[in-house]
Amino acid sequence: MNSLQVYALAIGSNLAFSTASMVFSVYASRFSAMWMNQFKVFIAFVAFAVAMFIDQKLVPIAPFPTTLLLLSGICGLCFGDIFLFRSFTTLGAGRSLVLFSFQPLMLGIYGYFFLGQSFSVNQTLAVLCMIICILIFMLERNKSVGHWDFKSFLWAFFGITLDAIGIMLTRTAYQADPNLETFQVNVIRCLGALVAFFMISPKSYAKVATDFIVLRKREKSILFVAAFFGCFLSLTMYLAALKYAHVGTLTSIAITGPVWVSILESLYHRRFPNIYLLCAFGFFLTGFYLMVA
Repeated sequence: MNSLQVYALAIGSNLAFSTASMVFSVYASRFSAMWMNQFKVFIAFVAFAVAMFIDQKLVPIAPFPTTLLLLSGICGLCFGDIFLFRSFTTLGAGRSLVLFSFQPLMLGIYGYFFLGQSFSVNQTLAVLCMIICILIFMLERNKSVGHWDFKSFLWAFFGITLDAIGIMLTRTAYQADPNLETFQVNVIRCLGALVAFFMISPKSYAKVATDFIVLRKREKSILFVAAFFGCFLSLTMYLAALKYAHVGTLTSIAITGPVWVSILESLYHRRFPNIYLLCAFGFFLTGFYLMVA
């Protein structure tokens, strides 16, 4: 798989998740961050299991990579997304996803020490451009609400940190067993998250089912589509890219998420993108050009 294909998969993954995040933010506010996260992981688990058996590419997995994948699901898909969805309820999806620009630094350090990967000058400058996007959006938040709202950004930061740990664990599993298949990997990760949800609250599945049943047909359809695109499709593309990509550079593409969501929010609310969004988008284009040059 060449670098262009890897980046295309990563961008597609981020666009799918960020678009679905607009739905996640609505229902996380209506029910709870855990409710929304639990629902989307369950739908993704079923979809991955069906895809795995249709694809019929099952490989025997040793205990070590299996344990890594279970822990990855617990860290990223369970606790990481609970924190992230909680920030959605106050900051909104677009501004919460901005903090994903910090992931390249975390994963770049991991790649340097554990995968023998290095950063070129262009890649380093690309990461800096992505981080500037964060600062721009934080300044915008301060101007709009009169304070920095550090608590909400902290929830998002916890979420992306745990998500980064999940990515590190998954990449380590790929390093331990290069023959791992994407669908099989995701089934194990989702299973780890579902077990963690049960350990947090054994009655939570009954509540999710009860609340879901009383929703209107249109709302049920929206939730199913969001869970499918935001978890199943997003993870399928992202982990396929992760298997081959430079991890620090790959996560730099996460800035496509907040930029895309901000554009969608502007269209939904019929507001022209403000100067902050335009400046952030300019830095994103510069960073992306440096990354693939």
